[in-house]
Amino acid sequence: MTRSGQRALAVAVRCGRLGAVLVDDGDLIIWDTSGKGASSVPSALETLHGWIEEFRPDILVTENPDSAGRKLGRQLRILRAFQAAGQEQDILNLVIRRERKFDNAYDEAADFAETFPDIAPLLPMKPPIWGKEPYGLIYFEALALIRDAGLLRHRPADFEL
Repeated sequence: MTRSGQRALAVAVRCGRLGAVLVDDGDLIIWDTSGKGASSVPSALETLHGWIEEFRPDILVTENPDSAGRKLGRQLRILRAFQAAGQEQDILNLVIRRERKFDNAYDEAADFAETFPDIAPLLPMKPPIWGKEPYGLIYFEALALIRDAGLLRHRPADFEL
């Protein structure tokens, strides 16, 4: 990957997984996820530090644990640990309030797929009420953090998956 501008790494936390999205100068570059990283706070911090080392962002974006209304237990502990870890890094640490602009995460993901047609194949379908949440939904939550931080271009961009 060539470096063209400011790099922002957004890390989202959902039940059973962490997801990261990297944007370079507002253009979506890469996604990554970790199930193991969500198993405990130490594992989450190890995953976060690995992403920071690999992607070398200028900005870290995470959700504010004090306003994460739908997060519970381990998810909140991980968000608090990310907030503290971001303050220890030599990068800008943005801890933002997650905007809820849609009725559910699936509608939000569909909106992103319309804006960025290249990610349409990753669009998660809402499972039946007894089904498991799609693994790829975490990517769209991390993308929403980047959007809410004002770091995402509002036009489709080329990127690598």
